[in-house]
Amino acid sequence: MSKPSSYLNEISDDREVLAKDKRKLSKLITKLESDPDSISDVLDSIWVLEPKAHVVGVTGSAGVGKSTLIAGLAKAVSGRNYRVAILAIDPSSPLSGGAVLGDRVRMDGLTSENVFVRSMSTSTEEALPWKALLVIELLEGAGYDYIIVETPGAGQYSVNIMRAVDTVIVTLMPGAGDEIQAIKAGLMEIGDIYVVNKADKPEAEVTYNQVLFAVRDLNRNGWKPEVVKVSALYSTGMAELVSTLYRRNAFIRKSGLQTIKRRERRKLELELLLNLRLKEVIKEVLESGRNSELRLLYEEALAGKLSTVSAAKKITSKLAELLKIL
Repeated sequence: MSKPSSYLNEISDDREVLAKDKRKLSKLITKLESDPDSISDVLDSIWVLEPKAHVVGVTGSAGVGKSTLIAGLAKAVSGRNYRVAILAIDPSSPLSGGAVLGDRVRMDGLTSENVFVRSMSTSTEEALPWKALLVIELLEGAGYDYIIVETPGAGQYSVNIMRAVDTVIVTLMPGAGDEIQAIKAGLMEIGDIYVVNKADKPEAEVTYNQVLFAVRDLNRNGWKPEVVKVSALYSTGMAELVSTLYRRNAFIRKSGLQTIKRRERRKLELELLLNLRLKEVIKEVLESGRNSELRLLYEEALAGKLSTVSAAKKITSKLAELLKIL
C-alpha cells in the first residue's frame, strides 16, 4: 500500500533538491522499484517534456570491461562539469533471486559530486525492466546531463537497449572473433559507437580493423557508426571516446533524433507497465472467482477439460466483452 503524501514531502519532489542530495534520490529510486504508484505525484512534478539528458547504453559480452570503461567515461565527462548518472543492471539468479551487483563494487572509485551510481537487479527473463526505464526518467528529471546504462551482456538485452537510449556503445575486446562475426550477422548490428577495449593487447589493432570493416556500410538515421580504441584500465583513448560521444550528442539534438528516441522509450515504458498491470488484473479476476463464467473456464483449463489455447481465447473474449473495448 502506498504511504501518505507526508512521506513524499520527506523525500521531496523538488528537482533542485534531488539534483544535490544523492541520499534522497536513492530513497526515491528504492520506492520506485517497490511501488511506483506511491511516487507518481513526484514523477509528474519532475517529468521532462523536452529531452535534456543524453542517455547512453553500454553493452557487450561478459569480460570485455564494460564497468571499467563506464567508470573511466564517467570520470572524464564529469571532469568537464557535466553531471553523470550510472545505472548498472545485473541479472538476478533464477534460483535464489539474488544478484551479484558487482558493477557497483568496480565503480567505487567514482567519488565525484557530479557522479551518481545505482545498481539494479533484473530477472534473467527481462530484457530491460520497466523500473530501469522509470529510473532513467527520474534521473533526467533530477538534472543529470549524461545517464549511462550498463546492460548485462549481449543478445536480447542489447537489442532492447536500442529502444531505451539515445546512443548505444558496443564494447568489444581484442581477439573476439565470435563478436565480430555477430556484428556481420546482424546480432550486434546496433551500435552507434563501437569501442575496442583493452587496446594495450597486441591483437587490438587487428580487431579494430575488423570492426571498421564490419560496420563500414552502416548508416542509421544519418549517423555512421564510429570505432574507437580504448584501454580503460590505463585510461588511454578515453579523450577520443569522449569527443566521439560529444559529436553524437550534437548530432542527435540537431537532427531531432533525440526527440524520436524519447518517444520510443516512453512507448516501451507504457507497454511494459500496461502489460504488468493487465497481468495483475487478469490474475485477480481469474483467481478471485468473482466472475463465475471466467472462473469456470479457468478451472476447466487447469483440469484438462479444455485446452489452454481455447481457454485463453475464450477468457480474452469474455474480458474484452466485460471491458467493452473490442
